[in-house]
Amino acid sequence: MRVAIVKTTISRKKLMAGEFTPDTEEIIGYEEVDEEEFYRPLVQFLYPKIKKFIEEEKNNVDWV
Repeated sequence: MRVAIVKTTISRKKLMAGEFTPDTEEIIGYEEVDEEEFYRPLVQFLYPKIKKFIEEEKNNVDWV
């Protein structure tokens, strides 16, 4: 999978205000990465939360 390496600039004023939208973005290069390696941290973070949510929803269903 090809991914872009992006240089992002956010002003200190925005950061101090809790706003994280970039002032500028510039693509400085591209890199080939393994999809498994790229998405693994996201899956490891989200999967337990999604699993817990689904289990809670199953327990909250009123059966007729």
